Amino acid sequence: MHEPNKSAVSLLTEENRGMCRKETDSPWSWLVCFCATVMIALMFGISLNFGVLFPVLMDYFQESREKTAWVGSVGIALIFVLGPLTSMLVNRLGYRLTAILGGLLGSTGLLISSFASSIYVIYGTYSVLFGFGGSCIFVSSYVVTSQYFERNRSIATGILASGTGLGVLGMAPVLQGLLDSFDWRKTYRLTAAIYSAVCVLGLTFSPVLVNKEKSATEKENEVLEDLNEEKGNKIGKSNKWIDFSVFKEKVFVVLTLSMSVAFIGHHIPRLHLVRFSEDLHVSADAASRLFIYIGITTFLGRLLSGILCNIPAVNPVYVFMVGLALDGSSVVLLTQAKDYGYLIAFSLLYGLADGFEIGTFNICMMNNYLEPRKRASAFGLSAIFYGTMTAAGPPLAGFMTDHLHTYVPSFIMAAVVEFTAAALPLILVCGKKQVKYGLNEHSEREDRGEHLRPVVWETTL
Repeated sequence: MHEPNKSAVSLLTEENRGMCRKETDSPWSWLVCFCATVMIALMFGISLNFGVLFPVLMDYFQESREKTAWVGSVGIALIFVLGPLTSMLVNRLGYRLTAILGGLLGSTGLLISSFASSIYVIYGTYSVLFGFGGSCIFVSSYVVTSQYFERNRSIATGILASGTGLGVLGMAPVLQGLLDSFDWRKTYRLTAAIYSAVCVLGLTFSPVLVNKEKSATEKENEVLEDLNEEKGNKIGKSNKWIDFSVFKEKVFVVLTLSMSVAFIGHHIPRLHLVRFSEDLHVSADAASRLFIYIGITTFLGRLLSGILCNIPAVNPVYVFMVGLALDGSSVVLLTQAKDYGYLIAFSLLYGLADGFEIGTFNICMMNNYLEPRKRASAFGLSAIFYGTMTAAGPPLAGFMTDHLHTYVPSFIMAAVVEFTAAALPLILVCGKKQVKYGLNEHSEREDRGEHLRPVVWETTL
């Protein structure tokens, strides 16, 4: 009775030339999670630590705070803004090729930046090229990790999100050490060599998955479906470009709006931190060490957000709101900074807030409130909105500081938008119910390995 299915399995195995199927929630899944986390750490470790290079480039090219800030802010923004494009690449090329492409683009962008003769050249080589490569890594890493896990998806996403903190923690002293030993050009060249490691790590993103809890018959049926896709089934998943129906989801719209408002101010203190510290007569080495404190608490915050959101009784929206409120509070503290102690306190609180708000947002997009088939599209579409806001914030702060000769007004602006963003999810909290796509602890279907049943989650104040 099962002979045709076995033939299909054999045929598919031949066509993929030995490609093996990987199970969800397996040791290989954790290897993928580890590699994706390292890739995220390298990518965000370089982009989010642009503040270390900010005063060096500003002085070398004799440019204003505003023009120099555009380099870092656009680079960070494009990681998110290009999400829809890289989501389509993931759907068309697969996780592995998209991740490797991202590594090649990023390394090339860093290398070419080292030969730049003006800040405008770096706009193209670093901001655009590295930003595009970072977007490929960002989207492919999160989507593939989501696909590799069922039961432990929130924890795995939390670990992946913590890679940002590890990157900020690890790369800040590396960049400062390279700047102390070499000039900024050699720093970029050596960073490009380090960054090329993501191409090797991306090889673990095997595109063929199977749920290990499904029966043998279900697994064989999945193989037949894969075979149909290989033969050119035009209604298959691999031929979908992007799903705009996510805009019908209230949770998606509200959380994306909140995140977009928050990102107007979120990266302002990060990109201007070293220059602001120098204005307080803090050395560049001491200022760069602040990113270590940010990295430590970002790592803890994102890891903790994954653990909290994996608890059925915890509503991720509340965790998200707490993160935004802490973010605003940390910037208020920064406006009162008089010495290095204030800067350390800000860095610790800011990193924790970053971990909570971004870690929880990613979990909501990839795990909780959307059907699996919509996750890649939701991830990319949300990114284009909050990424655009990221590009506007730091240059605006630089413009204000260039004209007012103090960072305080721009930091106050950042705090106000953070508190505004924290209030927006009240639209959801005051609603009657939210729909969560995830584990249903009491479902009889769970015993059969079916975990993606919509679960109605009542929410009250």
